[in-house]
Amino acid sequence: MTDNKTFGKTLLLSGGKTDIDFVSIYLKSHKFDTVVCADSGLETACKLDVKVDCFMGDFDSVSPGILDKYMNKMIKSSIDAQIIIIGATGGRIDHLLANIGILSKALENGVETYIIDSYNKIYLIDGETELYKDDIWSKYISFYPYTDEVKNLRLSGLKYELEGVDVIKGSSRTVSNEFAEGIDKAYVSFDSGILTVIQSKDK
Repeated sequence: MTDNKTFGKTLLLSGGKTDIDFVSIYLKSHKFDTVVCADSGLETACKLDVKVDCFMGDFDSVSPGILDKYMNKMIKSSIDAQIIIIGATGGRIDHLLANIGILSKALENGVETYIIDSYNKIYLIDGETELYKDDIWSKYISFYPYTDEVKNLRLSGLKYELEGVDVIKGSSRTVSNEFAEGIDKAYVSFDSGILTVIQSKDK
């Protein structure tokens, strides 16, 4: 048993079928300190106009408009935070691509956000970035355009350096790089576009 005076009272809106009229009446007489939504529980929260503190799931049953609404609210309330997303890679590529799309919303709002699993660390950058060998998730570093093109990409301090190359989506030229021997800090810069950075290791 937990002490409600210490931890507060939490409402969990799950993705199951919900009687909106009942919940609306129930919430008029019951107050909660925290509201958590799972999957299409976000749809329920939206219909009830409930403030959401946390949400989770693969969101394949949530309309894009509602997901965007709550994602933008969550990001704006976390501007000074770092967000780590775990459980976003899984086995389905469609879900992974959608979750990488979430990274772009965080980037737009200046929130440092990463997707991680036991083999990968994925994030987006939109300008000059320093990479430190001691902070790298593992041996390999790949760069892939998130936008259709990344203009004038420059890489230094890595085994395979680049000096002013335009990289288009679909190119494998910047996949599977690594730190140069004896180098502890590398640099990435480009003039325009958004770059996906993937730090990974073999299984």
